Formats: sequence, C-alpha cells, structure tokens
Amino acid sequence: MERMHLMGVVETYLDLDILINGGMDALILTLTCRLIRLPVRPSRILAGVILGEIPVLLACYSPPQWTTLSKVVIPFLMVGVAFPVRRLKIFFKALVGFWLLSAGLGGFVYALWGWVQFDNELGGGLCSLALNNLWVLPLVAAMWWLLQHLWQRWQERNSVLEQIIYDLEIDFGGQEGEVLCIKALLDTGNHLRDPLTGFPVILLEEEVAASAMPDNVRSFLTIPWKDYADPWPLLWKVNPSLVKHLVFIPFQAIERQSWLLGIRPERVTCFDNKGSRQIQATVALVKQVLSSEGEYQALLHPEHVQKGGD
Repeated sequence: MERMHLMGVVETYLDLDILINGGMDALILTLTCRLIRLPVRPSRILAGVILGEIPVLLACYSPPQWTTLSKVVIPFLMVGVAFPVRRLKIFFKALVGFWLLSAGLGGFVYALWGWVQFDNELGGGLCSLALNNLWVLPLVAAMWWLLQHLWQRWQERNSVLEQIIYDLEIDFGGQEGEVLCIKALLDTGNHLRDPLTGFPVILLEEEVAASAMPDNVRSFLTIPWKDYADPWPLLWKVNPSLVKHLVFIPFQAIERQSWLLGIRPERVTCFDNKGSRQIQATVALVKQVLSSEGEYQALLHPEHVQKGGD
C-alpha cells in the first residue's frame, strides 16, 4: 500500500509505516513496563500497539487536524490499555515514561534514518535544518535529559517505598461487610501494643477509618474522651458493649502521658509480593495525616512484617 504526494513526488508506504510504528510502540510500551516494574502482558501491549496505529492511518486518510488531535489523545488510551492500573499516580508515571521513551528513541531512530539516507528525503528542503537553528538540537537534548533524569529519580524513590509499603484490608465489622482498603508503611519506630491482648498496633488516620466503622464506634468518636485523665470509666458509662471492640492505648506525649483510641477489627489482611495473610492487630486512630503526598494512610508495626503479627 502506498500514498503519493504530487507536490514533492514523495511515496509513503503505509504497510511499512504501520510495521515500523507498531514495532517502536511495542518496544516503548515493554520498556515502560520494565522500568516501572509492572507485569508485561502481551495481549495488552498488542492492544496498545493497535491503538498507536490510528494516527498513522489518519495521516493518510483524514484532514491534518484529526491527525494532530489523535497524536495528543492516543497516548493516553495506549497507556490506559497497556497498563491497567487503579492508582492515578501510577498511570501518570507510566504516561510520562512512555512520552520520554518515545521522544528519546523516536528522535534517535529519526536521526539515524536520515543519516543513512534510507529514503533520501530527510535531507530535502522540507526537513533540512538551517545552520542558525542548530541551537535547537542541544536545547531539545538537554530538556529531554533533564526530564528523564527527574523521572528516573522519581522512579527510584517510588521503588524504595514499594519495598516497605503494603496493601491492607481492614474489616471493622461495619454494615454490609464494608472493608477498608489502604496502604501502610512499615514503621520500625512503632512499638505500640494493645495493653490487654498484646497485639502489635497499626496506626491509622482517623478520617480514613471513619467510613468503615460501625455506627456505635463512630458515635463514640464524637465524645470528648480525650478530656478525661482516665477514659476507661467513660467507656463503661457510655456503652459497656464497646469494651469488647475499643481499647485505650497509653503512650508518652510531651510532658504527659496520653491515650490513643484503639479498635479491635474482625479481620486484617496484609498483601505483599508473596501473597496475602491474616495478621493479628489492634488499630489505633490518629488525627494527623501520615503522608503529605497520600502514599500511605497507616503505619505497620515491625512484627506484622517479620512474623505476621501472630
């Protein structure tokens, strides 16, 4: 298949364009998978490659504005299909990686193609680069190097965090079996334990936990129990049945001893690269946000990782 422009007598072989574009897209999508440590799924890579052929076809059979629009929209679709991730942050990380690899590898292949004069066209008038514009090349190269360097540092930081961040499912026994799904960071400085059961404590943001709590526990949070030097009598007075589910965990604050409200969940499941396991834990609520960037919402006790908190 071919298309001919009479103005410059330039022949473009559509089948060759599709083959080259598809091969580059497959390579870039696979490299992106490897760099951000996502599983390579050939069927999804193939779907992304097929989507990537749309701008090639539009360039032959549609007005230029549609081709330009497709070049903006299609990368989002390609990344969304090739990398089925739930977190928006991971999606944008994959998208940035795809763009950087496309710019770097695509520019290299384009320059090599013209250097070997494969089709004897890149040296023509339309593609020639005037001497007074040569400064564009080092500027573009420097910008690409800076962007990929920043992306690599971001990727390295996230790789370190991924080794100490775990997925948790917490069932507080709320209505309709609602389960709270969160990220938890391993905190080697967390030595808190349930004073009655001895279970290691997970520190969890109160605002995150509120949606999955039973109504009677959520209502107790509205009571100013922190104003009491010893909140245990208050708990017995307000709702004695909550004694089975709530516990006050002492800790040393600045200049005084204070308390954290702990909840004994019905089930806590921890997920890592080895699979899932049930852990024994009491969940203590904290007011402050634990991660300013929202990377995690809880802090794990070291024993939860070492031996599952049993």
